[in-house]
Amino acid sequence: MLPRQYYGEQEMRKRQIDTLKIFNDHVVEVKDNAEYRVEFIADAKNMSLTVILGPDFPNEKPTIFVNPPIPHPWIGENSNQVIGAPGLLNYTLHSDLGRVVQAIIREFQKSMPKLSNSEEVPKSNDVSPQANFNVQSMMFPELNDCCVEELQEILHNTDLQDKIIEVNPQLVEMDLETEELMNSIENIAQENIAKQQQLDDLKTEVIDRISTIVQMKMNFEELNRKHMKLAEMYDPHRIRDCLKEAALKADEESEVIAEQFLTGNMPVETFIAKFAEKRGLGQARRAREERIAHQLAQLDRATTKS
Repeated sequence: MLPRQYYGEQEMRKRQIDTLKIFNDHVVEVKDNAEYRVEFIADAKNMSLTVILGPDFPNEKPTIFVNPPIPHPWIGENSNQVIGAPGLLNYTLHSDLGRVVQAIIREFQKSMPKLSNSEEVPKSNDVSPQANFNVQSMMFPELNDCCVEELQEILHNTDLQDKIIEVNPQLVEMDLETEELMNSIENIAQENIAKQQQLDDLKTEVIDRISTIVQMKMNFEELNRKHMKLAEMYDPHRIRDCLKEAALKADEESEVIAEQFLTGNMPVETFIAKFAEKRGLGQARRAREERIAHQLAQLDRATTKS
């Protein structure tokens, strides 16, 4: 399975929508790939969350509205938009949309204000000061039964404040989500480290192959130089010229031998042996030279015709 960072944007968007349907019941698609309604029951009342996915989702967090509006510290002032949920506050590309919505629904089901049947949920633009007080007190319900002296003591005692914060369920949930996010980041970092080692191995392999290719190129150039030298040495035209020069040289040496004999500087037996040897050598070389010249002429004619 690919890590999240290797999904394309469309695949990530679809995956997030899939988590919305996996972790929540009664998900209704209002607008394909853009708007969804998640229905739920809280305090025997039918409620719903409207989840709007912007064009930049999941790179930007979703927009969530609760219907009907309720007083809750997670709800924006004079609106029904959910803005204070820890999952939204800490939202990243690696968050699960389904879990974020699930946590919001559970919070509303757990801390739904107790309203009588005759009471209506206050409208967003007509919330009384008492309602506002109730909304704020829902964040720390354990403070509702404290007297003024106790509240003042908590206000000036940081140890008591820390203790209240440590047991607050919303903050505990936020810590859990933060820990989950940190674990996800750690896993991604470990995957990157593993891939870095793989990348280093591939880099070393490429360097070794380049070194081998360079050595092979050097060997090829050396062999090519030897080939050119041998090709020049054994070129038919060069062999013909060498044979011609060698035949002339043998003739010249035979004439020198004849002059030595005529001047009396060489016995008859020696003259006959050496002169016959040089003359025979010159004629043999000349015959070879003429045969190669004939073959080269035939080759030139064949090449010209083709």
